[in-house]
Amino acid sequence: MSARASYRDLVRITGPWFLLLAFFARLPAAMGPLGVITLVVAATGSYGTAGLAAAAFGVGAALGGPVTGALADRYGQRAVGIATAIVDAAAYAALVFAVTGGLSAAVLPLAALAGFAMPQVGPLVRVRWAVLLGDRGQQRRLPTAMAYEGAADEASFLAGPALVGILALSGWAGAPLLVGAALTVLAAVPFALHRTVPPVLRAPRADASAGPAAAELADAGRMPLSRVAVLVAAMSVIGIVFGATQTGVTAFADSIGSAGSAGLIYAVLGVGSAVAGLAVAWLPESLGPVSRYAWSAAALVGGSAALLLAHSTLTALAAVVVLGVTAAPYLISGYALAGRLCPPRRAGMVMTLLASGVVAGVSLGAAVAGRLADAYGHRGAFAVPLAAAVLGLLLAVLVTPGLRRAVHAADRADAVTSPHPASRSAALTSA
Repeated sequence: MSARASYRDLVRITGPWFLLLAFFARLPAAMGPLGVITLVVAATGSYGTAGLAAAAFGVGAALGGPVTGALADRYGQRAVGIATAIVDAAAYAALVFAVTGGLSAAVLPLAALAGFAMPQVGPLVRVRWAVLLGDRGQQRRLPTAMAYEGAADEASFLAGPALVGILALSGWAGAPLLVGAALTVLAAVPFALHRTVPPVLRAPRADASAGPAAAELADAGRMPLSRVAVLVAAMSVIGIVFGATQTGVTAFADSIGSAGSAGLIYAVLGVGSAVAGLAVAWLPESLGPVSRYAWSAAALVGGSAALLLAHSTLTALAAVVVLGVTAAPYLISGYALAGRLCPPRRAGMVMTLLASGVVAGVSLGAAVAGRLADAYGHRGAFAVPLAAAVLGLLLAVLVTPGLRRAVHAADRADAVTSPHPASRSAALTSA
């Protein structure tokens, strides 16, 4: 089946407006960091204070993601999605009024709250795909769904900052965050209410008299801690690559006397990653999620190494395109593996943990690359993505056999517990 036909199938499953709704619901999260910086700099003139506020937003997001995921698993995406959207919109609005009103003591707590309460649209929509495709016995199409979601993430993180820039031209620095608050209510709340929301799933208790099938289904509800730890570590690698690359590109642009080109160069990475993400659907189905992860980890090393060859704007653009093309399959493979291996009733927490791993990696990569850029210039910063990618490849080599066994076990469990395509949900208790 062609990738175009696969994407049409996704639209048929969810309805024509769902993908657009999920995209707009992502935008406030993409607008947050730059919106906070724009607001605080305009009000205080201090980049240091703005950086602290943005860091508070990032820390809040990294901590809040798994909490939101765990609550969504326990109480359902609908209730948690509405609550987080309302709190997040209120935090954005309160932050604007705190900064413009000179309430400096409230800035960092409110920025942290805005990050903490951020609706986890990207991770939770991936949970929906895992459930929707699993219920239809179409688990092999999960990489296609993850490929689309990866491209949607990249597009949102290009469109979000661009929207902040456009709104900032209005002359009022608070406009981006207030628009973000409005978008949260207008898009994230309908997303939470959409018919694709999965039921709250609870695995039944194991009963020896019920036979091995019931026991295996009960085991499926347990959190696979070792697998989750591996996948979070893998996603932290790609976060380090992104964070360090952003810092390195900034240092590179400054070194060639074109500081303003940094944003353009890094945006090209997002474009390349989005296009490559959509193209992942063309990969043959016979190349399973574990093989895709291993090969994409190897390709990421090559993509990261290309950064060290940058010596002009043109070569830097070429290097980040190569990196974007190799980063997308890696990111998609990590989410696809999580969707295949995590128990349905813990899917929200697992997906948000992976997203928090990326966020934490971005912060770590940017910090380390910044220190090296001060000492050794942009080449020192660009060494960080390569080192992270090499470590990521070593991790992939070590864990691939175990992941392959886990996928085979999941396939056997599906065969035992879900002999018919639509029986997966019926085998679980919905509350």
